[in-house]
Amino acid sequence: MPNHNRQFMGEDGRRAARGARSVVALPRRDAAGAADAGVDVVPQVREALDIMTETCGENLVAVLFFGSVLVGTSPTQDSAVDLFVVVDDYRRFYRDVGYRLPAARSTAVMTGLNKVLPPNIIYLRNPGDLRAGAKCFIISREAFADSLSAESRDHFCRGRLVQRVQVVYARSAEIAEEVEKDLENARRVALDWVPLYLPRTFDTLEFCRRMLEVSYRSEIRPESRARVGEVFEAQKTYFLLMFGRLLEDGVAEGKLERVDGRYRLARRPPLSSILQWRLFFVRSKVRATLRWGKYMLTFDDWLDYIARKAERRTGVRLDLTKAERRLPALLLWPKLIRVLRAMRNRDQGDASRSRS
Repeated sequence: MPNHNRQFMGEDGRRAARGARSVVALPRRDAAGAADAGVDVVPQVREALDIMTETCGENLVAVLFFGSVLVGTSPTQDSAVDLFVVVDDYRRFYRDVGYRLPAARSTAVMTGLNKVLPPNIIYLRNPGDLRAGAKCFIISREAFADSLSAESRDHFCRGRLVQRVQVVYARSAEIAEEVEKDLENARRVALDWVPLYLPRTFDTLEFCRRMLEVSYRSEIRPESRARVGEVFEAQKTYFLLMFGRLLEDGVAEGKLERVDGRYRLARRPPLSSILQWRLFFVRSKVRATLRWGKYMLTFDDWLDYIARKAERRTGVRLDLTKAERRLPALLLWPKLIRVLRAMRNRDQGDASRSRS
């Protein structure tokens, strides 16, 4: 692995940045700090990294780029990018970047919230508000590793990071290796549960599509079921490469076996294992929903962000009144029901078209 002391970029970055989106070069550096040839990233990533590296210093452990802008399913090039931001110390992080966070009540409050159901989600604005900024998932180094392991208490982080991810910053080459191992752990855990939701035999793409379907179902999202198909189609090559290898590892380890070019579990899973995983995903949905309360405090303009996202995904325009902005938990239910109804109608329409 290259010895990049300050920044580490994966090959996925070159592929993710190609196409119609505007991109800028993100330089890599060698151990002496000299910049070499860079890879391309969208400007929002570059700007968010500039803010965090300049203000956080050695407290910043790693930054991972993921989500719709990376995989190419975002509706516009000005959509906010999604970043996991791994730090050593929450209090120091919020003290350093606090002036960038209009929604923050105090360093102590933000720190406390981050320790409860991590990560926190904050919004870093683009300097000058020239375009959308970055939606940052703030998490400690220890919590990051735990959330991707088999011992994770919910699916929130694993569900996002088993998909394409670009490690755009690591404090050292050693940390870059640790992050890649954590990501591999998240993928390997999928071998334990995805086959429980599949027919007796399956191929790589069936495995990955079902993984996405169950992952999306483990949260309440303002998106139709067709969204899973869009996300899956955009990452087919990644899934074939990464999970094709993983399934072969499962065969070598005796977890899976090959049958006529397909895979199946080597042993029939006990009912207790099936029930345990179903309970796990119910608990994940509850914990994901509980996080909404935090976002009201940590995410600047969270209501407008959700309204814009709901409109893009469902076509329902949400004009928020002053009263709804003051008391969203009490007054937004009628509009939430409208969004959910629109999602259901869209799903039914897609199903009807697919049958015709």
